[in-house]
Amino acid sequence: MASEDWRKIDIDALEPENHLTKEELLPSDLPFVSYDTIQSVAGQIRSNLSSGQFQQALVLGLDNVPYSADEKTKELHSQTIFEVLCSIRNNNNLNDLSKFIKSLNSEQQDVLIKYLYKNMGSSYGQKQGGLLLNWFEKTVEVTGVGSIARYLTDRRTV
Repeated sequence: MASEDWRKIDIDALEPENHLTKEELLPSDLPFVSYDTIQSVAGQIRSNLSSGQFQQALVLGLDNVPYSADEKTKELHSQTIFEVLCSIRNNNNLNDLSKFIKSLNSEQQDVLIKYLYKNMGSSYGQKQGGLLLNWFEKTVEVTGVGSIARYLTDRRTV
């Protein structure tokens, strides 16, 4: 009977002094990114989108990830990336998404997977689930499942 209850044991409660916070799990060499910096990047991205420079907007967003920032800053950047993905999808054919993804380097492709997952969990992303799933399908076609494994094991969150 006791062997059935082992899953209910709160192991963190047994040694609370050994529990690590989210901040302690982050690598220490990540520079802090301010809200103003991400707001400026968002402005540049929107400028690129309005002039039809979709690839540049996507690269700019994926290269300026606020790993070490507060939640408000991370959410602003996540929404900006979502705008980029919607803009690209609405102005291009579904088959063109692969072209955008292939032109990214492997780090940018991994970051794209992170933002796809994050936006799928948001209220605005759930309303556009089909669009995000199109991106996800094309990204996995290009990168394989390795990008998903790297997403699951990376301590840097978006």
